[in-house]
Amino acid sequence: MQRSHARRREGYVVIDGKRVGITEFGAGGRLVILAPSLMLSRRMHEPLAQELARRGFHVVCVNNVLAAKHEPGDPDDYSAEALGRRMVGLLDALGGEVAVFGGTSIGASAALEAAVLEPNRTVGIIVEAPLLDRGALRLAPILTIAHEVLSRGHVLFWLARRFAGVLPAESLATRLWWDFLSASRTEQAAMMQGLMLGRIAPPRRERRRISVPVLVLRSRRDPLHAAADSDRLAGDIPDTQLHDIESPTTLRGNVRMVSPAIVSYLSEAFAAPWVIARTIYTPNIGDSYLN
Repeated sequence: MQRSHARRREGYVVIDGKRVGITEFGAGGRLVILAPSLMLSRRMHEPLAQELARRGFHVVCVNNVLAAKHEPGDPDDYSAEALGRRMVGLLDALGGEVAVFGGTSIGASAALEAAVLEPNRTVGIIVEAPLLDRGALRLAPILTIAHEVLSRGHVLFWLARRFAGVLPAESLATRLWWDFLSASRTEQAAMMQGLMLGRIAPPRRERRRISVPVLVLRSRRDPLHAAADSDRLAGDIPDTQLHDIESPTTLRGNVRMVSPAIVSYLSEAFAAPWVIARTIYTPNIGDSYLN
């Protein structure tokens, strides 16, 4: 099995005039782009990204929330379609021809949108905890409450920072918590509004046109994401593998329980004849892009 050194680089890439945080692992043409769940940073996918990079894949984790800027956040930057366009923009910035797009929750929606937008550049899709019809109903009140807290909850954020100071500094959960607290609240609020106003996943007629292989990771112990959405997505897309995982934390805390299935899926997807000729090499993000 091919292995490579899991080189790690991080910084920002400018996509359509907007600064997007990324972390890159590994190198080569077998490119995988991963987007995180709602309100979480790209760090949530680092355990999986490191494992895949050790197996010879080139993995880039991308933030959903844009870097802070002087003007207020724009909700139009945060529909699932907009997030999908940024994943494709990252592929362009990397100089890659094709990629597997993947993500969790709204990140999974972004991956599906990227595949709909660029079907001829999509090798496959990895979907964890997708948000479709059932999930949208659960998500709506969360978005409303989160928007209010992000817009007005200054005292709550002060308390949250004090609480974060007593947590174990090296744990992934603590680092994700600090990432959340350090992100631009105006951009986070714009994301909540954008998802309330825009669509959160491609409609069924568009999902049914996806022809690349899809790996759906389903957890029946996830209170926020309905397993029925995973089942429906598997029914909508012909070439779908449905793989059960123990819980929403499995890919963060015990990734090797799932990585064999993911590596097998990726190896098969990248072995397709039409893909091989287009994955000879994908350069790492150059220093001219990272800032």
